[in-house]
Amino acid sequence: MTKNTPGHTSRLKTAFFIQFMLFFGAIATFTVGTNMAMGLDFSFNYKWIATALFVFALAAAAHRGYHHAQVLRLGVYGSAFALFPMAWLSSAGLVSPSIVYAALLIVLINYLLTGRERLATNALFILQVMGLITAYYLQPGLFATLTPEQQLADWLINVPIVFAFLAFLLTRFERAYERARQKNLQRALDMERLSVTDPLTGLYNRLELERRLDNAMSRFQRTREPVTVLFVDIDHFKLYNDYYGHGQGDTCLVKIAELLRAALLRDTDTAFRIGGEEFVILLEGADLAGGQTLAARLGEHINAAALPHAASPGVRHITASIGVAACTAETDSSRELLRAADAALYQAKASGRNRVMVAEEHAERSTDKPGSVTRPEAVAGARLA
Repeated sequence: MTKNTPGHTSRLKTAFFIQFMLFFGAIATFTVGTNMAMGLDFSFNYKWIATALFVFALAAAAHRGYHHAQVLRLGVYGSAFALFPMAWLSSAGLVSPSIVYAALLIVLINYLLTGRERLATNALFILQVMGLITAYYLQPGLFATLTPEQQLADWLINVPIVFAFLAFLLTRFERAYERARQKNLQRALDMERLSVTDPLTGLYNRLELERRLDNAMSRFQRTREPVTVLFVDIDHFKLYNDYYGHGQGDTCLVKIAELLRAALLRDTDTAFRIGGEEFVILLEGADLAGGQTLAARLGEHINAAALPHAASPGVRHITASIGVAACTAETDSSRELLRAADAALYQAKASGRNRVMVAEEHAERSTDKPGSVTRPEAVAGARLA
């Protein structure tokens, strides 16, 4: 035999099948023990011993994954069309609980088979049951004869066993399905998180920035709730990579991402890495003054970290240039807001780097609005200490 994977058949279906085979094997073994206790000729046990060996072998094969689909089909067809009629003809027919086992087999057929195969197997099995019922009435001599006491004992033993097994099976697999559902849900959430997250820094990526910024812009256009963007770029990062290597460059980016997170004080403030050494901070519900305050604090944090940068033509540690822009009545789209922040960033770099610069459309009036600028020198692009 060769071992293969279950393919489209789930692990839960395999476990379900194994439980059924073990149950049928236990019933066959119990029958052998009962026959021996009653002193019946041992020849009565051959078919039950063969049944037990057959279903236990199928359970073992399914557990090991040998010819998986074929094993499950063999178990279904063998149980429904060989073991069941044999057990029925060995019983007292309709006055015995054999009919109860037909319900078990209906569950097995409909859980493990699909499509037209399921419909055809159900139809054949129902026809077989109807034929056995007909045989009971037309050929009663084919069936065993039991006294009322024996019939009662037969029902009292088998019905609780079957019902208890069904209850156990349904409870166990309901819990298994719930665990699988939760696992699949978590996997979907993880995949969604990975799709919007930068794998190096753990910050959100450009895709998520576009989605959140579009939502913030829609809110601004409806309610005029302020939206501010910070464009952050690490100064002379190419020189850093050339000098220290890309591995150390990645380590530096991770540390910068940590500094960005630490600088955000509100749940509505979000940091993104949009490529290379470029980062964006989205401030929902914060005006220009709040953006300038955060930009100044962030620049101070980066300078205070003093991450060595021996190749820098200026100070010998990592610095950052930051452009700030906020939505105005003239801002038509999220792209326009990002362009304004990017233009302010370009001005900051052109003015000597390691500084904060505000978008030009805000520069003149920002000093006129009380409380809009906590540090007036930031408007002109103050150098960060």
